[in-house]
Amino acid sequence: MPFTVTEGVAWAIFGSLSLILAGRLLLVRETVIDYLANRLLLWSLLALLLYRWSKAGPFAGVVEQFASGCVVLSTTYLLGIARLEGVDEDMGRVRQRERRYCAIALAFTAAILFAGWSADAEGLPLDIGIGWQGFLLVLSTSVPITVNTVLFAIRGIRELRTGSREAVEKLVAFALFAVNLFVWTNQLLSASQILFGRPDMGPYLPRVEWIFTVCIAANGALLALPLAAALGEVAGLDSAGRSRRRLHVLWRDLTEAVPEIVMSPGSDSGSHGRLFRMTVEIRDAILHLGPTCRRPTTVVTACAEIRVNSIDSRTGSRWPPRRARRALSLETQGAQKYSSYRRTTSTPICGSWVSCLEPGCGCVPLECPPTKAPGRPCPPLLGQARPG
Repeated sequence: MPFTVTEGVAWAIFGSLSLILAGRLLLVRETVIDYLANRLLLWSLLALLLYRWSKAGPFAGVVEQFASGCVVLSTTYLLGIARLEGVDEDMGRVRQRERRYCAIALAFTAAILFAGWSADAEGLPLDIGIGWQGFLLVLSTSVPITVNTVLFAIRGIRELRTGSREAVEKLVAFALFAVNLFVWTNQLLSASQILFGRPDMGPYLPRVEWIFTVCIAANGALLALPLAAALGEVAGLDSAGRSRRRLHVLWRDLTEAVPEIVMSPGSDSGSHGRLFRMTVEIRDAILHLGPTCRRPTTVVTACAEIRVNSIDSRTGSRWPPRRARRALSLETQGAQKYSSYRRTTSTPICGSWVSCLEPGCGCVPLECPPTKAPGRPCPPLLGQARPG
């Protein structure tokens, strides 16, 4: 049974993985796991490229053997992920450990090249069941790949059992386990071919190329998921980005009225960090403008009066006077309804609602839509008793 990878499919996979790696190097490189995954993709791309070059030329056999060594090297980063002590582990220790794993993989690569050189010197093909060179070839590829993938799968199963995971994380873990199971099945078939002579699965090295291409295509699709999430965050399509767009008009009006509350730009803390900063600036501006309102100086009424003159982010037009007066009335009623609630600690922020430091304020929706019940009480802070 021949195992071959067509040129069109191979180059399509190579191009897709190149784009994924370029995107991850730009956007997904914060954690140690990101570093190891990107290195895995880098060695995998080198292996795919060498497999393309091994189809012709005077050194085709040597290039194919070195490509198999790159496959072994790429799996050492799975072992590196499996041996991580935590996502915050020191990068220096990780790199030092990874250098040791790569040195062992290079030793196996040297064994593959030695087996190929010896078989070529004796005029024998390098394959399963042909001399001791074939046995050394299978040993040098199957043993490190099996050990690395098994340890990686054990770490994944342990992580799933030790804590609650989201559905997407579980789906990715099961997909990775299925890929590893595919590798182990082929390794067992190769062992059966060595011991019993069947099943006859054709030449060994082309089969290694086929298995590796299938696995790296599946792993590349999984590694593209964090990249897609990062691209959505950059484009503002994630939940925090959508919330920032809804709050932008109110934030703009408030910061124009009170420009001194705008915090100095710091390091980029992600989409959720920018949303939190925008929420804090809105809260500070509302507290600053509260004493200047014509009505009772509560954050609820201050927000309502500011919102009367602001733009509706959904329609792009100013609120109709009747709708604005209705919103102001509802929010004032909400402030009176929860007048017994008191806040003595720093202002808690919960979702799209902001609470007031002044007694008798409750919460107010930042967008101030009249369809939502205003004055909804916020949950207490950690360690703070809920008001009676």
